Amino acid sequence: MGLGNALKNAYIDTDRNKNVGTIAFWLHRITGLGLVVYLIMHTYVLSSAIGGGEKFNQRMGLVQNPLFAILEVFLVAGVFFHLLNGARITICDFFGLTKAHKLFFWIEMVLFIAIMIIAVILQLPKMQSGYYPGM
Repeated sequence: MGLGNALKNAYIDTDRNKNVGTIAFWLHRITGLGLVVYLIMHTYVLSSAIGGGEKFNQRMGLVQNPLFAILEVFLVAGVFFHLLNGARITICDFFGLTKAHKLFFWIEMVLFIAIMIIAVILQLPKMQSGYYPGM
């Protein structure tokens, strides 16, 4: 079974099962993959410190701009959705609360929205001005 068939089957399954659990399942996987990509990029930038301060500052300068300030909001979204959804799964599975998983999902979403409002408010100055304290 190739990747194309796997993606096709995943799409069909998601189309058939349009519910909170399926949405949470796919968002959890997507955010997990996004975090892996971020960790690779993060390691690439930080590995330049081995080459000295000048090379590190040069590479950091590439990611210190308003575009990356917006991407940092998506990073916060990925981290906190993945964290809250993982906590929801753990609580529901370990404490026998699987019948209440929808309620926990909506509690998770309220917390997620509150965190994202705070994250956007904190990132707005960087997105608008391009000013990065300490750089």
